[in-house]
Amino acid sequence: MTNMSEDVFTVKLDALHKDVGEVKTALNKLSDAITKLALVEQQQGQTAAALDRAFKAISKVEEGMTSELNDLDARVTVVEKAQPKYNSAAVWVDRALVGLAGAGMALLTKGIL
Repeated sequence: MTNMSEDVFTVKLDALHKDVGEVKTALNKLSDAITKLALVEQQQGQTAAALDRAFKAISKVEEGMTSELNDLDARVTVVEKAQPKYNSAAVWVDRALVGLAGAGMALLTKGIL
C-alpha cells in the first residue's frame, strides 16, 4: 500500500507541478499585457497633451485673426463712409473739367470766327 500511496502522491505532485508551470506562464502573459497597457496609456496621455497644445495654438491663431478681421472691418467702414464725399468731389471735378473744356472751346470758336 505504501507503494501505491507514493505513486498517487507522485502523480498529484506532477499535476501540481504542471499547474504551477501553467500559472507561471499565465502570469508572464498577464505581466506582458499590463506592460503593453501601460505603454498605451502613456501614449494616450501624450496624445491628449499634444491635442491640448494644438487646440490652444489654434485658439490663439483664431483670436489673432478675429482681431485682424475687426481692424480690417473698421478700416472698410471708414472708407465706405467717406465714399459719398469722394463721389461728390469727383462730380464737381468732372463738372469743372467739362466747364473748362466748354470755355476753351468757346474761346477757340470766338478766336477763329
